[in-house]
Amino acid sequence: MSPTIRDVAAAAGVSITTVSHVLSGQGRISEQTRERVARAAADLGYQASVHAQQLVTRRSRTLAIQLANSVDASSACALVPNSDYFLEVLNGAAEAASKRSYALLLAPTDADLDRLNAFAVDGAILVDPRGDEPFFATGWCRDRPLVTVGRPMAAPCPVPVVVDNDLVAAARLMLDHLAGNGYERPAMITTDTRRSYAADLVAGYTGWMRDRGLEPVVAEIDEPPTTEGTAEALGSLLDRRVCPDAVFTTSENLALGVLHEARRRRLAVPGGLGICSAVDSGSLQLVSPQVTGMFVHPREVGGRAATALMDLVEGMDGGPHRIEVPVRLNARASTCRC
Repeated sequence: MSPTIRDVAAAAGVSITTVSHVLSGQGRISEQTRERVARAAADLGYQASVHAQQLVTRRSRTLAIQLANSVDASSACALVPNSDYFLEVLNGAAEAASKRSYALLLAPTDADLDRLNAFAVDGAILVDPRGDEPFFATGWCRDRPLVTVGRPMAAPCPVPVVVDNDLVAAARLMLDHLAGNGYERPAMITTDTRRSYAADLVAGYTGWMRDRGLEPVVAEIDEPPTTEGTAEALGSLLDRRVCPDAVFTTSENLALGVLHEARRRRLAVPGGLGICSAVDSGSLQLVSPQVTGMFVHPREVGGRAATALMDLVEGMDGGPHRIEVPVRLNARASTCRC
């Protein structure tokens, strides 16, 4: 027979009402009592009814998540960009939500918010928003908790929690790596700099170059990036009077496009051209040479964004703040001139 809330109360030495408040996140309960109830529930193997929690808290226990970046909204099936990063963000968010008995609803980039409201979602996570998405334009963000991965640069209302990496510092770390391997003229290829992740990487690159008295060279292409667009961008860089000896891209797909075009032009990598990406993925290890990438811990990013949103939904609001997730440079053959 499954343990009941009465069993948990007896084991913890508290009232049924106290157990109910702990499990629903309501009431003023001391941390010591919360821990005692949680420990008793875990020891007994008690699992609260999600339906009962919905009735008590008047919350749907449903969260929305939207991947705003690099998706072609004209394609009805393109909900997730072709990128390990976004898949891992989703995995991390789903895992964190599941642990607290929340459901995660994937919203398309052109989501009809009236239809979304029919699900009575408690809050939303926006990944790489610019600030002009429907969640901002309709004032939806003023009525419900909102967490973003990357700061929305043009948002009309404040965002309570932003989860991000220090990408300015990450760009400098990558450029120091290039310099340490003998590259003297790095250029950059990026997509939409109205997204904070691209803007921060470009800012880090530009600052690093100017600190050394070098001219920043940045090629910006439309999103979602295409092989043709990347090839054209690389061509414009290589056609310069002083052409770059390395290319730093803001995504793994751009790096793969640069590698493809370099091969077509019979450029030696890494000897003639170094290639690296600000986002690492498994695909960068499936090519030859393997491509240097920056691992930004996307699963942790997704998990921390979902946790922050659930905390907001449940009233644990510590005020607007930023959660920073560290990065790690994974150096590979595409930038190794040894």
